[in-house]
Amino acid sequence: MAPKTFCALPFHQMTVMNDGKVRLCCRSEVNLNSEGRDLSLDDATLGQIWNSDYLRAVRRRMLSGLYVEDCRQCYANEAVGATSLRQVMNACFASRGEVSGDEELLQRTEESLGSGDNMPFPPWLHLWLGNHCNLECRMCSPMFSSRIAADPVHAAWFSGQNGASFYGWQEAVFGEISQHAKAVQLIQFSGGEPFIHRTFRDILRKLVESRDAAHIELYITTNGMTHSGELSALLAHFAYVELGISVDGLGALQEYIRFPSKWDALERNIFSFQEDKVPISIRPTVQAYNALGLLDLARWCDMNGIRFVLDNVLWAPEFLSLDMLPEIVILKALQDWEQYLQSECREDNRWHVQTVVSALRRPRVGPEKLAVLQDQFIRFTNDLDKSRGQSFAAACPELYGQMRAAGLRFRTPLDC
Repeated sequence: MAPKTFCALPFHQMTVMNDGKVRLCCRSEVNLNSEGRDLSLDDATLGQIWNSDYLRAVRRRMLSGLYVEDCRQCYANEAVGATSLRQVMNACFASRGEVSGDEELLQRTEESLGSGDNMPFPPWLHLWLGNHCNLECRMCSPMFSSRIAADPVHAAWFSGQNGASFYGWQEAVFGEISQHAKAVQLIQFSGGEPFIHRTFRDILRKLVESRDAAHIELYITTNGMTHSGELSALLAHFAYVELGISVDGLGALQEYIRFPSKWDALERNIFSFQEDKVPISIRPTVQAYNALGLLDLARWCDMNGIRFVLDNVLWAPEFLSLDMLPEIVILKALQDWEQYLQSECREDNRWHVQTVVSALRRPRVGPEKLAVLQDQFIRFTNDLDKSRGQSFAAACPELYGQMRAAGLRFRTPLDC
């Protein structure tokens, strides 16, 4: 039996963050480290980091069934019955490799290991292209949004996090990718917002010109606020493309969380990508703000034949996570999702919904910590509402009403 610690990602995918530093995956919260220094593309190549002492040690621990500290978020999800990224990616690699499950995937992985636990150049790359972005989403930070970095009110809540640029090491990175292009199977782009990043289309054009696009798949995380026929035509050259569109609610809720997005423009762009035959999925961030509004988005996806994915449950900042919600809100959200699961949910969506249900059922924080989180939530919400001219009560009326019933007070006329 494959160890419960085994994950395919450290053997097959490399994740490069906005600042050029490397992490095990997008769920890990710490940079790879060697001899007290973060591993960075500012002073090492992709190949050197890919087979660094750190990554080789992680691979050995996984194969031996030993706990890997950087993987604690997946362990925590699995402990409460939620589907983790580890499980999702193992299933994905097993399917792509035409193997029956984790055990056979493990065997294939061990066979591909070279001497000293080295691996060939990573066939999958997850590249964060910098923090240049056209939105400043409430749960985001300066690290991933240039607009937040320039917003003194929002940025003040994330002291110590700076905006990051991809420009310093991009030429070397894409030179290295070009050298190994035949081995590259998939590139995942994140940001910021990739579609407005100055080098994104240049990268795609180079891959098209070299004819490597024909065997490379793309997965692009986008906020969906940018669409053009020229972009869709460029994407059509690749073996397969999926746009994972970050949407957190319908109408006013989306506009409140992902400021200053406009729902009408977003909906129009989503349908335009569909008309262009570009595969899309809707990928929300499950959080406090959309705890009672996210189900409306799932039903909208059902109605429009759009796949939704609910594996991104917010952990940080904790005061915006499900952990800060009063029990009355948790129970209402659970009731709504369980009813949907029983009477409306399609079979292929059940594991997504079960992930949300499991997150709502996980053990709550103690009363003292809950009070701290709720105080932070109120102050953060008041700060951003005032600076942006928004209203929590107007955008999230049901959630606002439930929170008031639980004794929470915000800076609105109703709370005076």
